[in-house]
Amino acid sequence: MTNCYLIGNPETDELLIFDPGADAQAIKDAVRDMGMKPVAILLTHGHFDHVGAVRNLKAEYGIPVIAGEEEKQILSDIDAVLPVIFRESYPDLDVFRIEPERFVQNGDLIEIAGMYVTCLHTPGHTAGSYSYFFPAEGLVVSGDTLFMESVGRTDFPTGSNEELLKAITEVLYELPEETVVLPGHGPATNIGYEKRYNLYTWKKK
Repeated sequence: MTNCYLIGNPETDELLIFDPGADAQAIKDAVRDMGMKPVAILLTHGHFDHVGAVRNLKAEYGIPVIAGEEEKQILSDIDAVLPVIFRESYPDLDVFRIEPERFVQNGDLIEIAGMYVTCLHTPGHTAGSYSYFFPAEGLVVSGDTLFMESVGRTDFPTGSNEELLKAITEVLYELPEETVVLPGHGPATNIGYEKRYNLYTWKKK
């Protein structure tokens, strides 16, 4: 039940794959239907439900994997990527061993697939969680940091509720209110709506 996003640029016929958590074939089918060429896989964080199809897609398309610099610790620790409580459902641990080709840092503005993407460090769900903001398109891929009327859990390794709320209120809520939020789970929302109706971050004025 993780959201994988394919964000394409019709001017270049290239697309980006965000958080391919599982079902690589379904993602390949969607890529084929879009008729565009994948050029990179971007990860909001390293948990198993966001990286399960990475190795398959990387081998299929020969494209690099991009993640946040601060997520190296999670990605190098299989117990952090796939907590023991979920281990019985996934006997093949190798699919979760991810080694990104590129690590980004907070504030990096990268040009990829003919689009500009601002890399925002939004820790809390994990120490290296990142959100990817497309300023021209007016959207942000928020991973498990911000959901519609909810926020990400913080009880996994490197999680912090204080850091999570700070990242949302001081980073994501500073984006234009009309910015569309594409979360790691559940329906899309926008920054203005969450500032008004998300009870986890609401503060009485």
